[in-house]
Amino acid sequence: MGSAADAVDDTDAVGSVERNAGWWYLDRHLSGAGADALCLLCGDEQLTYRQLHALVCRVARVFTAAGIAPGQRIALALHDTPDFVAYVLAALRVGAVPVPVAPLLTVAEQRYVVADCGASAVVVEDGAGPLAAELAGGPDGVPLWCRRPGPGAVRCLPEEARRAAPLTGVVPRADEDVAVLQYTSGSTGRPKGVVHLHRGLLAFPEGIVRHLGVTRHDRVLSTAKLPFGYGFGNSLLLPLSVGASAVLLPGRAEPHAVAALLRRARPTLLFAVPTLYAALLALPRAEQSLDFSGVRLAVAAGEPLGARLCTALADRFGLAVVNGLGATECLHIVTATLPGRVRPGSVGESVPGFEAEVCDEAGRPLPDGSPGRLRVRGPSVADRYWGRPELTARTFRDGWVHTGDTMVRDADAGWVHLGRSDDVLNVGGMKIAPTEVEDAIAAVDGVEACAVVGVQDADGLTRIAAQVVPRAGCAEGLAERIRAALRHSLPVFKRPRTLRLVDALPTTTTGKTARHAVRRQEQEPVS
Repeated sequence: MGSAADAVDDTDAVGSVERNAGWWYLDRHLSGAGADALCLLCGDEQLTYRQLHALVCRVARVFTAAGIAPGQRIALALHDTPDFVAYVLAALRVGAVPVPVAPLLTVAEQRYVVADCGASAVVVEDGAGPLAAELAGGPDGVPLWCRRPGPGAVRCLPEEARRAAPLTGVVPRADEDVAVLQYTSGSTGRPKGVVHLHRGLLAFPEGIVRHLGVTRHDRVLSTAKLPFGYGFGNSLLLPLSVGASAVLLPGRAEPHAVAALLRRARPTLLFAVPTLYAALLALPRAEQSLDFSGVRLAVAAGEPLGARLCTALADRFGLAVVNGLGATECLHIVTATLPGRVRPGSVGESVPGFEAEVCDEAGRPLPDGSPGRLRVRGPSVADRYWGRPELTARTFRDGWVHTGDTMVRDADAGWVHLGRSDDVLNVGGMKIAPTEVEDAIAAVDGVEACAVVGVQDADGLTRIAAQVVPRAGCAEGLAERIRAALRHSLPVFKRPRTLRLVDALPTTTTGKTARHAVRRQEQEPVS
């Protein structure tokens, strides 16, 4: 634990060092050969577990010297780098609560998260950036650091950490203490702060880690970013839970950058959203430019994985695909297929430690074959929403998390995702899953991507609208070909009333299709 000089003020702490997730994910790997095992790779930078621990201890000293107390929130608006991981672990180490904030959000959105969580300190990427400029005029006494210095007066955290003496002490934590605040991506509107406890982070390996058989020999590459639940689990919790390594990409996860990392870093586990997999497969000469030879599992989550895309990943590249379903409220993936055994539409069975069932609108469990709203429970589900008691009461009930996903359980295929409950369309009294229409459109040759939504017409009735991205050189006559194909594959009430070719679909910062934005674009004005 270190000398008396390294002691941390934990007079109000009730718990143990071993229940502090920051200690659990880092310090316990420091004995034996694990200390010098590779932990993080980012460009030319590489850190072993021992080197990461040294950095974390110095940053922890900076935090405590600035008066950061257990339970206070530290907002981290940063790109995916080893520094980001170190700052999260340092915050946990001193009993504080890291709040990852996506720097790809607008400044107003980032400022909203900082204010909503009541941050007692903020770390930004660029000391000369717009967020730093806006926050510099904020309340006195709230430390503001940057990772990359600018000409202003913002303190540079890496420089202060280099001068600091290591703080090897760890604040004891209890299972019910708040560990991390994760904000939803806002794919359906305003972001919400999801409160995860130390017990949830400690229980994380019991689920998806066991399901995927992750070991210390794995190397993980995630195109989803650390500020989001999927990426936080992929790049931090999953590898550090077993002493494995993570490959970090600071910039945008565009297809060419990911293809270069596949060749250079040779990950064994690849995590991405289906939109990114589709973009990879659409690269010119994809078979020659993509090197999946080191990838033992390709995991898809975050949005529905279509049958055509899944088949292409397996047939063209021999990838063993895992299709999963998760939510920020559940920390990570809670249902998943077995590696390489994906059936169209299926998201498999509950991962170890989790239970899932569907209910009707009155909250009564439904039998297999009956669609309903999914609810899940397990050891790593969140405790509540931050500052949203009414929404908490609706979502977190009787130990279950009531998700916004409409599902049905098939005796052979397992759980089948029908769409978000707020996306399921009611057209003329008929319930329609947008994913069914999207699959039919995606099967037409020349379609790169598509999104189907329901919008209200001037009479307040729901109509189906589709936006379609053509493949390069395939736009001519594509709309007519799609309509002709749908006449044979879908009944008339499931066919889009409007179909529009677009250059790209709007996406959230996680890379998912932003259905609310598609819906807004397609909404007819009400007269």
